[in-house]
Amino acid sequence: MQASKDRPIRVLFAEDALDQALLVKAFLQSAPAAFQVTHSQDGDHAATLLRQQEWDLFITDLNLPGLDGFELCRIARSVHPSLPIMAITGYTGTHYQEEAYRAGATEVLTKPLDSEDFVRKVADLVGRTVAMLRPAVLAVGGLVGDVEMGCGATLLKYRRTGADVMILPLCRDDADTDRSGFQAAQEASRRLGARLMIDEAAMESTEGRVSLVKRVAKDFRPQVLFVPAMDDEHPARREAFRIAKSTLASVPLILGYQTATTAEFRPTRMEEVGDQMMDKLELLTAYQDVGATRMDLAPRMAQAYARYWGRLKRFTEVEAFEVIRS
Repeated sequence: MQASKDRPIRVLFAEDALDQALLVKAFLQSAPAAFQVTHSQDGDHAATLLRQQEWDLFITDLNLPGLDGFELCRIARSVHPSLPIMAITGYTGTHYQEEAYRAGATEVLTKPLDSEDFVRKVADLVGRTVAMLRPAVLAVGGLVGDVEMGCGATLLKYRRTGADVMILPLCRDDADTDRSGFQAAQEASRRLGARLMIDEAAMESTEGRVSLVKRVAKDFRPQVLFVPAMDDEHPARREAFRIAKSTLASVPLILGYQTATTAEFRPTRMEEVGDQMMDKLELLTAYQDVGATRMDLAPRMAQAYARYWGRLKRFTEVEAFEVIRS
């Protein structure tokens, strides 16, 4: 079972029978993950909790005082569309199970519950959801600093959900003769809370870069990949796109970000980042602090990009991306 590194898995459990509640809690305690279980003994109270809080899993009996489990499934699905829902019932008729699925249940189990089967089903439901919400995110840059400018605010959003983020620049800027760019990248990644992978030897050749990306793919196993946009005109960024896309072709979500040398950028995904913009600017000031002269890393450029694309999203501040694979 895959649990968050930062907190227990939050479970809302609606069950009016105390013996059944204790049994299910015992099953969860035996599982190889940390669960934080909130128990509700009636449907009305459970509906209030569903609407007021965030959950990783909702488990409900179908026969409850107040709102029944069918209605709770409908409420849970409307409030939290991707929430996994497990319905439990003592009814043996198949039409009860069918109605529960129609109401929004992801899984329906019939009492009496089997411990191993229950834990296995919970592991499957929660494991898929936690992996989706807190994925391993890899951001590949052609040059040092590209990632922070192109998708830094979105990476900050991922980090705040507990995602593991890695930044991988594949080339160094020719102007970076005193290693200040690497020092700034280290500081920016520290501020972001991300890992930074710099291999100067690998940067010296295409073969070295390919080998580096393959090594990262094997060890890090990303589920989300950020790369320079498809039509970037800079040779280093073009090669970074080509290597990353071919080596990491199986990553389920690949997004292309804009740089100063993107020729034809036609974004198909807008990520609202107004709450993260100040922190993104702090990432970029790491380059200003070491005397970087690249205009494409100036914080005011990041603000300009965010407001330019924000005109298409109710005039908010956004980071724009090409969806290369979804």
